[in-house]
Amino acid sequence: MQIMTKSLILYDLKNKNNAEKTRILKNLYGYTDKSNMGKYVYQRKGLFSKFKYERWNKSAILVSNRDVADVTQILKKFGLNVLIMKLPTKKT
Repeated sequence: MQIMTKSLILYDLKNKNNAEKTRILKNLYGYTDKSNMGKYVYQRKGLFSKFKYERWNKSAILVSNRDVADVTQILKKFGLNVLIMKLPTKKT
């Protein structure tokens, strides 16, 4: 049985204004784009679409340990402060 270890990644949006926060979150998680007064709807993918993650709240995500380096690189590209906490695994 393979145990997948995970890490909790916390990032800080405090020093960003509302426009920067919106741009960053859209780039990270993706968004729904509507055009022609909602006639056409497009789902835009974010940078995290290639990772399996769980979003815990506005500034915390849970990812597997193999993806931590890639995710933190993306977050630091936007100038965010990042804190990584490796979660202990339960041994059976």
